[in-house]
Amino acid sequence: MGVDYETATVPSNPATTDGAPTTSRAYIARVDLRAPGVALQTTSHSGPLNTVSETISQFATRTRVRLAINANFFAPCCNAFSEPKTIIGLLVSNGRVVSPATKDPTQSEAVLAIMRGNAAVIEHGSNIKVSQIVTAVAGSAIVVQNGKDISASSPNEGDPTNPNPRTLVGLSNHGRYLYLVVIDGRVKGYSTGTTNAQSAALMLALGCDSALNLDGGGSTEMVRADKLGEPYILNTPSGGAERFDAAALGVYAQELPRLPFE
Repeated sequence: MGVDYETATVPSNPATTDGAPTTSRAYIARVDLRAPGVALQTTSHSGPLNTVSETISQFATRTRVRLAINANFFAPCCNAFSEPKTIIGLLVSNGRVVSPATKDPTQSEAVLAIMRGNAAVIEHGSNIKVSQIVTAVAGSAIVVQNGKDISASSPNEGDPTNPNPRTLVGLSNHGRYLYLVVIDGRVKGYSTGTTNAQSAALMLALGCDSALNLDGGGSTEMVRADKLGEPYILNTPSGGAERFDAAALGVYAQELPRLPFE
């Protein structure tokens, strides 16, 4: 199968000094990149800009992946209908560059890149040869590198110091396991969200050697499809409904194990 799935409760620091302790809800998938049948898919080029927006459920239905999360930051945001979008940062789909890496140090230079044979790295875009990439998405900041929390160096993109819904990807040492993580937020009494530092702590606890913060907020979403073409939403999008996102990251795999409550 190649995919494990779990949920977690994340203790979070209070948003204000001397505030009440808060918690957040995380949804976690671990993907064995060496397992037979495992492959990754991203949104391909379409429309007059980079992509045309769709919900993560629509992406999963169209591509028939088993799991999917939202990926790159984008503009404009955030109309509740499909429209052409400009992708921020590197996006590569099936070896084709949908959006080039940015050279702006304040924006999305951090990249998850998958090469042939599912070799994976989380690196700054300038350090990766694009010609070798099969699949890539970009985020705002690398929050874990070489097994250490480096979130303090996060650029301002993505509001790194305040609790928010978060979408993250991480890699184990030697890159065998890819972690897809969404953390709900902005829902009082249920899930506050995390800062980049709190996100880094979670990714380290999962065993990640490197981790990358992707687009979050109302875009944060994970879906799974136990039956191909029929995905369902696992988390609680903070806007109350699925957002029309510009880019997604999906996982092809054999039939997923049943959830404990099934």
